[in-house]
Amino acid sequence: MPAAAFADAAAVATRAEQQRLLVAMQQAPTDYDITLQYVRVSSELADYEAAIGALERLLFYNPDLTRAKVELGMLYFRMGSYENAAHYFRAAGASPNLDADLRNRVETYLPQAEKQLSQSRWTGYLQTGLRYQSNVSALPDTGLLQVLGNNVPLTNPSQKSDWNGFALVTIGNDFDLQDQHGDTIETRFTGYGTKQFTLSSLDLGYVEASIGPRIGIAPNNWANVSVKPYIVGDLSWIGGSQYLNSGGAGISLRMQPWSAFTVEPGFEWRRLSVNNNIFGSAGSGIGSVTALGSGDIYIVSIAGSYRINDWMSIEARPFYARAQAFNPWQSFDQGGFDAGLRWEFAPPVSFMPRRWMVMPYVRVLAASFDQADPAVNPNVLRRDTDYHFGVLADMPINANFGVSGMVEYARSDSNISNFRYDNISVMFGPNARF
Repeated sequence: MPAAAFADAAAVATRAEQQRLLVAMQQAPTDYDITLQYVRVSSELADYEAAIGALERLLFYNPDLTRAKVELGMLYFRMGSYENAAHYFRAAGASPNLDADLRNRVETYLPQAEKQLSQSRWTGYLQTGLRYQSNVSALPDTGLLQVLGNNVPLTNPSQKSDWNGFALVTIGNDFDLQDQHGDTIETRFTGYGTKQFTLSSLDLGYVEASIGPRIGIAPNNWANVSVKPYIVGDLSWIGGSQYLNSGGAGISLRMQPWSAFTVEPGFEWRRLSVNNNIFGSAGSGIGSVTALGSGDIYIVSIAGSYRINDWMSIEARPFYARAQAFNPWQSFDQGGFDAGLRWEFAPPVSFMPRRWMVMPYVRVLAASFDQADPAVNPNVLRRDTDYHFGVLADMPINANFGVSGMVEYARSDSNISNFRYDNISVMFGPNARF
């Protein structure tokens, strides 16, 4: 049974249990255990309003229940009601009989709730670690390259594996304009770099930054609509030489018709400047697989997420891209989608306050080029289909530090042997959040 169908079947049984506990709770409104069972079941269904109502009734009868205050803080935090969350976390933290596990949760989530209430909200993520790739240079699996329509053996035909050390950093700032619509200015920065153990010509560096206002069009209506125009730019290096620069602009429209579902259509344009000459003498095979050329690229996408219940959600993003390069054999249409099933669960020990996460995902891309590349095969129009299958895992240890990793298999199928290859990638290392 597929995971989503299994989750739906489980939800039906859980809703029946919720109704049974609701009747029992109404018959015994001061029964602490029954109410907490009802809260747990309602939270699993992401019925946070029902869980909150039950806990607040329990506090009415016994205002000193610190666990109820912590649970209320968690529920309001998940709903994005940070002022209420901070209120209950502070109330629980002031209790002299708060046990160590509950205090750990308060000390983890109270600063996050308070951060969301500030005018300038900074967030950051840093990960370092090791990555292994079975075919780091993306060499074709045939050992042959097509040149002018002829098959030419590669100088080093075997696919090469390698390890690298990597570092990833993302920094974000939301500056609240404190108007009646909740408008903000969103700034984002991403940096990524690798150092290969053996193939230093494939060392990678990448930086990207974007900024733009998020404007509430109808923030208090049923769909909570906002729009974000932005500008974006990036730089990248391979083997110490600059490879790709780009700059452009985009716009996205975020809608949340109900609390469990968010959809965000968007459009982005970038002007690309690509230096393909860095591959000319590298002998790595990359020059045979790069499809990008200087010109313009236009991307239309629709990102969406649906929370099935409190511990499982689906994320998907279909998209279409048009690359209009100066060289017609580097101009192409590309369509595809990303999809993942996010599963959160409690860590194996109670002193870890944040949930762990596992996310299997798939990505499929199909590209069709405008014109045959005369240097490769002047008689064949290139057609590629790429498949990526993987699993992400994130295991927070405390509020700020954790461990994460990824395993992925990627396969590129093409009607030209130069672009037909596969690669297994494994990545893991510590991370930090603030």
